[in-house]
Amino acid sequence: MLTITLSAAGYTAVFAPANGGAILSLKKGDTEIFHHLGTDEQILAKPTSYGLPLLFPPNRLDGGTFTFEGVKTTVPITEPARNTSCHGFLHTRPWQVAGYQESEDTAEIHLVFEGDESTDFYQNYPYEFEAELIYKIDKDGLHQQINLTNLSGKNMPYGLGWHSAFAIPGWDLNKAKDAKVRVSVGKRIMVDDRMLPTGEVKDLIPEEAEFRSEAGGSPLFRIMDDHYTVEPIERDGKPFHGAVLTDPDGRYEVVYRVDDFYKHWMIWNCRQEGSFICIEPQNWRINAPNLDLPREESGLDVLADQETRTICADVCLNELK
Repeated sequence: MLTITLSAAGYTAVFAPANGGAILSLKKGDTEIFHHLGTDEQILAKPTSYGLPLLFPPNRLDGGTFTFEGVKTTVPITEPARNTSCHGFLHTRPWQVAGYQESEDTAEIHLVFEGDESTDFYQNYPYEFEAELIYKIDKDGLHQQINLTNLSGKNMPYGLGWHSAFAIPGWDLNKAKDAKVRVSVGKRIMVDDRMLPTGEVKDLIPEEAEFRSEAGGSPLFRIMDDHYTVEPIERDGKPFHGAVLTDPDGRYEVVYRVDDFYKHWMIWNCRQEGSFICIEPQNWRINAPNLDLPREESGLDVLADQETRTICADVCLNELK
């Protein structure tokens, strides 16, 4: 797998442009922030379990299809037993490198994907668009910006998310169960055995509510593959939308701040495997285009022709001692 490695201000990131434009690794010093312990073959077989892959559209669609303003989208079924598509198509497509640069204090890379009639999925998602990913590294960590532009001549519905696979602090010391995680979850969105919303939304149980507390909750308190609404928590006296993972020995914390564009979370801990947890921001609720909900609740977003949407996020590691 061809990769590009950039370093600046104590951070090192490894990018895989041909593998969905994903970040495979982000380190500060010797501390790995993302889950990355896989061979090339393992990463290519399951790209959503490593690093920071893009989901477009995120999560599942019932029957892999929806119709918006008379235009039908049909995403191939990837979960036949559930009759659902999962995680879209951009995380497996090659992106073009528009440029990159590196210095002692900063590094930056620009990746571009052109969705048009020449792409193999155009017949399934018949919209022309451009996606640009800009990553910058400096003393404050990794800064992510995605610019999405509709070039289709019609309104374009879109779903966007990230399968953010964080290494659980303390896993290297066999203390992952003692790590603490804070996440700006609001309420639990109930799903059925096909992982599609039932329409029921519940208050958090006590263990989930701990994710909102100042101390945080355990990332391994149970097997998690759970869907949530967003409600900011407080950090440093200010509203915060994101996640904070704290090392059980107090060595460091990882801070993941995301744009309020992302109205939903998915949290998956790989059946309590122990080394990583995916804390996944996404703009829309699972199966949003097929839900009988107002857009402000479902999170279904629409770009007008020639409109660009810019969404940002940041990741940093703060040493605590």
